[in-house]
Amino acid sequence: MPALLSTLTNSVLNRIRRSPLYYERYNNTCDFTTNRTYTRYARECRAAYEREHGTVDLPESPLWYNTSTLIRGAFPADKARAYSDKIGTLIERKDPCIIPPKEDGLAIGIREPLINLGNDLLDTLRAPDVQRNLLAFFRSHYRIEWIVSYRSLPSKNAAGSWLWHSDTFPPHTCKLFLHLTKTTAETGAMEVMNREDTMAYRRAGYFGQFQSERTADLEGFARTHGLQYRPHHFDAEPGDVTLFDMNFLHRAVAPQAGIRDVVVFLFLPNMVSWEKQLELDGGFAARSKRTPSPLQKDPGVTTIVQTSGGASMMA
Repeated sequence: MPALLSTLTNSVLNRIRRSPLYYERYNNTCDFTTNRTYTRYARECRAAYEREHGTVDLPESPLWYNTSTLIRGAFPADKARAYSDKIGTLIERKDPCIIPPKEDGLAIGIREPLINLGNDLLDTLRAPDVQRNLLAFFRSHYRIEWIVSYRSLPSKNAAGSWLWHSDTFPPHTCKLFLHLTKTTAETGAMEVMNREDTMAYRRAGYFGQFQSERTADLEGFARTHGLQYRPHHFDAEPGDVTLFDMNFLHRAVAPQAGIRDVVVFLFLPNMVSWEKQLELDGGFAARSKRTPSPLQKDPGVTTIVQTSGGASMMA
């Protein structure tokens, strides 16, 4: 009987979290307690920032209603290319920091990028346009939760993040992609859907959260349900940045030719600046060792997990 009740309860909760009233409010299907906790913490961080700096006078963030925005020239192009070359060198010599591709051959990971590539990758976050856009999104201080880096490879396979999906991160979180190589449709630019289309696909029943429900042929689903199929991608140069709300529908795309090298930062709201938080956490080395993992229920907890691992959350 307890097992039956638990199954029924989970079924009801899943239906609630996939109802328009729920996902249109939170843009995810996290449990209510997590969404409420992150929303409250974001509000507290905003209030603390305003007490410190005054009211934030910035336009609305594009990420509030769209999937991503491109920032040109956030990082020196020559340095970005040099880091791409360094990744190539690390791969050639089979450095221990390299995570070999899985059987699908879609990507190679680089462990602890601030250590194995260089900590001046953090200069990306000091670019005025990056600071302005992150502040417009958070309306508060923010912190780096983790950093990963990987190289996308030409492959005819499609699995995991290379299928159409929406992630299930709590609200008031976002990612930053630092492009180390030229990114086009041919070299594997990520494809995304805007808010309007994401919500339309969800109303028609497509969420793409679990592996079993993901597809590479979302255009076929669109035809069946009378939906528009209009994915978007950004053409980026080395040193450009994409800010990204990963809860909208999107998919990684394998290059048709060449490679795609990126460094990915995940951000959460915070009570102090990301630089101050790095000091509190023990410096960039400690932060670089933080691995992609399910986020804590309480975003106010910032304890560092001193482990190393691979780029398991890619897009």
